[in-house]
Amino acid sequence: MTLLLPAGWAGAQQAVPVSLQPAPGGNYTVENVQELNTQFLDYCAVPFGGGVVFTSARGSNGVFVCDQDLATGRYSDLYFAKQDAEGRFFYPDMLHGDINGKYHDGAATFTPDGRTMIFSRNNLNGQSSTGLIDLKIYTANWSDGDWVGTQELPFNGADFATCHPTLTANGQLLFFASNRPGGYGGMDIYVSKKEGESWGAPINLGPDVNSGGHEIFPFISADNTLYFSSDGPRSRGGLDVFSAAMKGILPGEAMRLSAPVNSAYDDFAFTADRVNKVGFLTSNRPGGKGQDDIYRWKFSGVRPVMASICVVEKNTGNRINDATLRIQPADGNSTGLGFGQNQISITPDGQYVVLYADGFPSTGSFSKSCEVKVPVVPGENYQLEVNKEGYQPMLLQVTAAQLTAESEYLVPIEKPATAAFTGVVRNKATNAPLPSSTVKVFNRCTGKVYEFSTDAKGNFRFDFDCRCEYGVVAEKDGFDQQRKLWKAGEINCNERLPAVTLYLAPEAKAAPVLEVGTVIELENVYYDYNQFFIRSDAAADLDHVVDLMKKYPSLEIELGSHTDARGSDSYNVRLSQQRAEAAVKYVVSKGISKRRLSARGYGETRLVNHCNNEVECSEEEHQENRRTEIKITRLEEKGVKY
Repeated sequence: MTLLLPAGWAGAQQAVPVSLQPAPGGNYTVENVQELNTQFLDYCAVPFGGGVVFTSARGSNGVFVCDQDLATGRYSDLYFAKQDAEGRFFYPDMLHGDINGKYHDGAATFTPDGRTMIFSRNNLNGQSSTGLIDLKIYTANWSDGDWVGTQELPFNGADFATCHPTLTANGQLLFFASNRPGGYGGMDIYVSKKEGESWGAPINLGPDVNSGGHEIFPFISADNTLYFSSDGPRSRGGLDVFSAAMKGILPGEAMRLSAPVNSAYDDFAFTADRVNKVGFLTSNRPGGKGQDDIYRWKFSGVRPVMASICVVEKNTGNRINDATLRIQPADGNSTGLGFGQNQISITPDGQYVVLYADGFPSTGSFSKSCEVKVPVVPGENYQLEVNKEGYQPMLLQVTAAQLTAESEYLVPIEKPATAAFTGVVRNKATNAPLPSSTVKVFNRCTGKVYEFSTDAKGNFRFDFDCRCEYGVVAEKDGFDQQRKLWKAGEINCNERLPAVTLYLAPEAKAAPVLEVGTVIELENVYYDYNQFFIRSDAAADLDHVVDLMKKYPSLEIELGSHTDARGSDSYNVRLSQQRAEAAVKYVVSKGISKRRLSARGYGETRLVNHCNNEVECSEEEHQENRRTEIKITRLEEKGVKY
């Protein structure tokens, strides 16, 4: 991690590998700029004057008093390297004048005419109240080959850090990082507006950018996009680079850039040229020459634009703020949503989950699910899926052009036609009605499960959506379950529906006796393709496992999960592990100690039917393989039956 951070900052000082892999990002290339890097800290490169100005600790051998500098014994200065027509850099020279003095100098930005430099350096006027010499922002003017007339900006303070300045293309807005009081925690990004020859009071950019972590090294590009780095909750390994489209002086939703810009290490100080196609970033990823190295990036793709989406009621046009919305690329080979995301799901409370193509999620929130703003790539096609209880699910294909043609894209949904469904549960052996039987109805459009008890004559009734598919399960102690599936289109709501009889056969065999090593398949715990969340219709069998573990305190189990054969072997192992952990999490949520449970993902290694990689199978056949089993690993009680 670079030295040019506020005194006492507790960020990571070395690269630490993490288990997450970066999301793919085929539109960027990144290369180490060998001519600019040394074995020391080299960072914060910004295009300027036919070359690049950057910060480096190569020329220092002094020891500075701030805590984070004692480990290296070096401080930083500003350098300039001229660039030739082929993009190669000449040997760097230290900038001359009233800069590069006793303490840290670095992280520079320049006015549009190139005559004034705004940069970070340590406070020259003494220590703070805690004895630290922290960072401030200064200006210097170009005169006869030197940078002179150094002055500090009016919003600095001795008891907090102010650093990492960046100017808009017109020179009227100055963004910077600071840990001044009143922020969201750690370092935050602020903006100040030019007022005559001075600068106005700083404004915090708010929660769309700032978090409880550190937001540092802002850069504002010529197209008014704010780039910055953060180690907050949205990052996936050290510092990650984010971007946010600016609207005046405030940003839109910040989105994480994909690999190879970001890695599992610290990635920061992202800067760009005037057309935003080439620029620099700093990283301590493996393969560099030193601690922090300067890298050059190039962008060859199409940049995303923000689309605003709102769900409305079809007949009234009323806005619906509590629908669940999912948007994903329609083409599996698509460049995705914005910066490498593969799928975004927004829940009714405004929380969203971004599922990257590598299978790892990132979370955040919108203020309302009707005010969803997502980046889409021009020329791409997308699939929108909307669900809300009591409404017909909506699935449609749209283009990026359609999503952005108006200020807001409206998705209309309507309430479906319904009909009364009646039935009776009977004993298959005697034809007698079975009162107090349990009937569970699974709506496969919404995933919701409805549960009923039959009356004294074995009767039940519920209302259903005529265009949805339903699964019905009848069960009663001492009897085998009875299942029935009604597919969409098989039920005519315009006709009176006949009553349906579900027959339960008395159990033909006793429940198995449990002992260490016993494996039992949980017949009702299935997963949707490529998903690992616990479906509502899985609750019954898992609840039975919970009841057993509460009744027998010595019982310990392994929850093993299996996938179908679709997808790569490694991906299926990871997905099945996530499924097994989801089942464990569900059981733990019911009051069972986590130490009594273990999760094991077997992937596609134990298929129960013929549906391997070379065989074409139906969805129902594939689902047989997407199953969960329990294995008894410890049990001291005797004669326990499942």
